[in-house]
Amino acid sequence: MILGVLKNYKTIYNTFHEVGKSFPIKDMVDQDKNNYFDRTLWNHFSKHGLHGLMAEESYGGKGFTALKTAVAYEALAYGCENNGMIFSSIAHLVACVEPLSAYGNDEQKSKFLKKMSTGQWIAANAITEYNSGSDVYNMASVAVKKGGDYIINGEKRYITNSPVCDVLIVYALTDKTKGFFGGVSCFIVKSDSKDIKISKTKDKMGLRTAQMGDIKFNNFEIEAENMIGKPGSGGQIFNNSMIWERVVVSAFLVGQLDRMLDKTVLFTKKRKLNNKNLFEFQNIQHKIADIKTILNAGKNLVYDAAYAIDTKPKNALTRASIAKLFVSEHCVNAIKQLQEIYGAYGYLIDSGIEREYRDSFASLLYSGTSAIQRNIISADV
Repeated sequence: MILGVLKNYKTIYNTFHEVGKSFPIKDMVDQDKNNYFDRTLWNHFSKHGLHGLMAEESYGGKGFTALKTAVAYEALAYGCENNGMIFSSIAHLVACVEPLSAYGNDEQKSKFLKKMSTGQWIAANAITEYNSGSDVYNMASVAVKKGGDYIINGEKRYITNSPVCDVLIVYALTDKTKGFFGGVSCFIVKSDSKDIKISKTKDKMGLRTAQMGDIKFNNFEIEAENMIGKPGSGGQIFNNSMIWERVVVSAFLVGQLDRMLDKTVLFTKKRKLNNKNLFEFQNIQHKIADIKTILNAGKNLVYDAAYAIDTKPKNALTRASIAKLFVSEHCVNAIKQLQEIYGAYGYLIDSGIEREYRDSFASLLYSGTSAIQRNIISADV
């Protein structure tokens, strides 16, 4: 097992499992219903360094490897049932902190990274557009050079954390003739400009405690010094962050499924049918055995992909996509199977399991759909 290379695995797991379970969740039904972003929970995560795990310690981070980060978020998801807040933290960390940490210069890190890593500032990654979701090559937002500045125009859609963010990582075309690789650049900006309009929170199916909105840039002027990396390097920066994201969100899903499996096993040992515990029925045992098998396979794929990020083989992108494809599709189905075990009670909002299913379903869409993952994997065959 790949975790053999991580000698302090148990210490990291136990630490972040405790971070997750030590915060008292008030009422997830109410929070889910009202799209409630719990800033107190965000600050609790901040206190334990979650929002800057892989950033350098000199900028408020912990200097974690991808493998350590994956273990931390798996453990957190097992301990904390607020899936939306965990997803918000991941979106902040891997799509915003990681690009700045990996590609930003010292001046940018001094100005932005420490406040992001410590959770003082919430960050959002602005790349998705109405006609440019999985098809990032169809990006329409532009950044036109004007003297020593850039003028950004365009609209970004479905941006996690945007209604509550302080900082934006923005991708825009700087050279239409070169396409995504070579023609897109990456900028870091404060979100409070009058030329940036952020919509109210979108009402969505799942992960409702994670805020999502649209962003419009109207002749927004930004200094060239706010460009992360070189002109045209946005495609590379984004692709690298997506490898991280696919691994860490998969670790999150594995932790969520692990928590729900243990919770359901306890339910089957208490719930009786014909004077027998549900767990005594062989069909229930087989269903749980299948899910346990999926869980173990998923964990190994996640750890393998995380280790690939750390050791930098050529197929790290493929290994991350394999993990994301397997974990997302199988976890969604597994949680659906667990929900069926609860019977009619599992259909009720108060059961909690229906929310877990809604939250997991988003994994089939974010960080690249399953079709995108299959495209990446098949291209490496």
